[in-house]
Amino acid sequence: MSLWNRFKESLQKSHTASFTSRLHEKITMGFPQKDEDFHLKAACLSGLMARVANADLDVCENEESLIYESLKTWFSMSEEEAKTLAGLCVEEIVDLAGIENHLYCLPLRESLSEEERFKILEVLFAIAAADENVENKENEEIRNIGKGLLLEHKHFIAARAQVIQHLGSLKK
Repeated sequence: MSLWNRFKESLQKSHTASFTSRLHEKITMGFPQKDEDFHLKAACLSGLMARVANADLDVCENEESLIYESLKTWFSMSEEEAKTLAGLCVEEIVDLAGIENHLYCLPLRESLSEEERFKILEVLFAIAAADENVENKENEEIRNIGKGLLLEHKHFIAARAQVIQHLGSLKK
């Protein structure tokens, strides 16, 4: 292996380690009874939700509520567990904005089916539309996430079609 490839591999490992540090650590501490698979998926999924909710730099109450409901449904959680997980996600929302999408997407695309990854896009568009307006920044954030999840453009279009009445670019 060349020196350059070793450097890139080392950099990627350290970057991934820093990704999991806060949110992943908080989820691990908050849910000690759950396994590592849950911790990683919860950190990745809630991280993606937070990125979309904060893409327009304004997280409204409806977006927070939809994050809570989505996490509760996705992980079949109790009310209390879902409130805890959503609370951790919202607490870290600003810090999560600096993380690159591929760090969230890689574990999900390796462990979820195409249909499950498509459902993530649907949830992300629902969160973006929670304030009655899917702004271009949110739309592009979801497009990038879809690429990171190795979904095709048709998946992006199908998920976006469900919130077409809220697309900011069509409201003018």
